[in-house]
Amino acid sequence: MASELNQIASGSLRWRIGLSAALCLAAALSAAGPPDAGVVLHAEQRFQLALEAQAARDYRSMLEQLRQAAAEDNAEAQEMLGMVLLAGSTLYGSAIKADRCEARRWMLRAAAQGSDTARVQLAFLNRLRQSPAGRNACD
Repeated sequence: MASELNQIASGSLRWRIGLSAALCLAAALSAAGPPDAGVVLHAEQRFQLALEAQAARDYRSMLEQLRQAAAEDNAEAQEMLGMVLLAGSTLYGSAIKADRCEARRWMLRAAAQGSDTARVQLAFLNRLRQSPAGRNACD
């Protein structure tokens, strides 16, 4: 009787371990699969992906996601993109080239949506870019 119980318990344990392994494998395969090309991301989702890429120090991906979210009129993405383009390689290494003129364009779009941060940055940018002759360097 005891040996029969041991056999039943052993079989049940093997079945549970096998099932757990199969579930883990299925979860790993689904996570490692290619992203669904039919998924449509909204600007806010792209902005969040940019923040995650920044945290992971994947600056190329961060820039790509910021550009897409900013193009979809996400003011936060426009502000951040402007700041990233101002900092350029100083903060982000060779992945990001500084571009004050493009930064200004994104800040103007964010300011048009009511962003106070963008307005402050524009005031700062305008002081930096003025040439001695009084011309705007981006025109």
